[in-house]
Amino acid sequence: METYIQVSGESQLVETVFEHRAALTLTVKASKAEVALSEATSLRNATIRTLKDAGLKPEEISEGGREAWQPWYRKRNTGQEASHRVLIACRETRRLYLALDALQSLFDNARHTLEVNMQRPRFEAPEGAEAAAQVAAMQQARHKAEAIAREAGVTLGAVAQIEELGSQAENSGAYGDHTWALAAAAPMSAGGGADDFEELSGATRKRTLRYRVRFLIG
Repeated sequence: METYIQVSGESQLVETVFEHRAALTLTVKASKAEVALSEATSLRNATIRTLKDAGLKPEEISEGGREAWQPWYRKRNTGQEASHRVLIACRETRRLYLALDALQSLFDNARHTLEVNMQRPRFEAPEGAEAAAQVAAMQQARHKAEAIAREAGVTLGAVAQIEELGSQAENSGAYGDHTWALAAAAPMSAGGGADDFEELSGATRKRTLRYRVRFLIG
């Protein structure tokens, strides 16, 4: 039977937001279902055209589906609501904000509303950073095993097994980046003077890589 020392090793790498994602929910309220559905579709189409005219690329805009319902508190009265969802993924913050600002004029009608929910952004690390973090985690595991082997009076041998324990990322603080899966998306207004937008570096987070390593001993 093999004898071994089993330890864990971990290391961190820093990742930066490189793509922001937003879900736009366009809602229309009307007295009749057919009016709500028709106006919601027209509003959806106008929203997509406006986003493109404001600088978003077609591949940055995608379909998010449609819903139609009668609110429970209107069961005894006429009234219908219909909504479309449009999804955006954009790597340039200023261009995203300018596109959202451009939508304001489409929602002057009190029966038309826009809700912008920022989704979890996409992160990336510099090239080679993850490989370097993996090496650092293995080195930490080896240092632990060597210390235990010296104390036990045995000789540390080759690596017999490596198990990835997954990674854990800190919350970056950016809208939509939630530590818990059940956290609600944060709303963002479609206005805000993006013409005077002050550029900032993307939000960062630390991600911890963890491994369980088994070393043979003799």
